[in-house]
Amino acid sequence: MASQVPPAITSALVLDLHAYWNRIRAGRFAPRWSDVQPGDIKHLLPYLIVGQVEHDPFDLRYRIVGTAVVEAFGFDFTGESLRSPSPGSDASSWLGIYRAFVDRRAPVFGQYRVPVGLAELRVVDVGIFPLSSDGRAVDRLIELEDWHAERGFWPRALRPGVADFSLLP
Repeated sequence: MASQVPPAITSALVLDLHAYWNRIRAGRFAPRWSDVQPGDIKHLLPYLIVGQVEHDPFDLRYRIVGTAVVEAFGFDFTGESLRSPSPGSDASSWLGIYRAFVDRRAPVFGQYRVPVGLAELRVVDVGIFPLSSDGRAVDRLIELEDWHAERGFWPRALRPGVADFSLLP
């Protein structure tokens, strides 16, 4: 069965990754990492984050962080994990949320709603998709945060966190 994207998600990049993920999973709950062909999604690569799931204890290690993500956040967190974030990071506060993403075994969609003034919010669409090497357990997540849609707004200035993120039904 095809997963559904909530109507609130309007990012063309998130929608493209969802369509690609759905196609390569070929009826399985999730595709394998080896099914992902970077040449097929070149336009998405700068916006992707790929995390390797560690189960005991639960953690997520960032294996790939796209250039647009690095530019948006002002630093490259490739190689970091949620349990051992860089100083000043709130990465460890995301542990429970990412655990729920993994346990769900299906795509997750959400939005950052970041205040940029007294009455103005920036909304950033997010899609997180499971990958599975063995067809049973989620061992990677491929994520797209479309900060590109908000031209001129860079999260490094405001450091959005867990409180700014909400899951969509």
